[in-house]
Amino acid sequence: MGMIKNHALQKGDVLAVARVAGIMAVKNTSILVPLAHNNVAVEGCSIDLSLVNPDDEDAAIVSQALEQQIGSCGGLKIQVICESTGKTGVEMEAMCGVVGAALTVVDMCKSVDKDITITDVKTIGKKGGKSGDWGIFAKE
Repeated sequence: MGMIKNHALQKGDVLAVARVAGIMAVKNTSILVPLAHNNVAVEGCSIDLSLVNPDDEDAAIVSQALEQQIGSCGGLKIQVICESTGKTGVEMEAMCGVVGAALTVVDMCKSVDKDITITDVKTIGKKGGKSGDWGIFAKE
């Protein structure tokens, strides 16, 4: 994690490149997922990549949310939020964004960490659509 934070990896700024890869994955979801809707009008996309230090207070929160302990070296939390006013949801676009960003991190870090792992890719909420608001967007 220190090498990512200090931009010390040979391939460059991991978080910046992963953010671009995530955006590219969102835009190409219908190519990556054969039965996903084609040309979904994604009107907004935010990608947040944050380093999680295993000793930080956030690590406990992230570990609880993922139902898995953060490793002793720390971890990287990737959150993608997509917005659309179209008829179909953008869950697949958001998940492709997370996976695209995560795979880029693996590619850029594999030379220094042979045990790097991607875990717990999941949708944590949706706002609008036929199923209504749920998860983190559920109205209480």
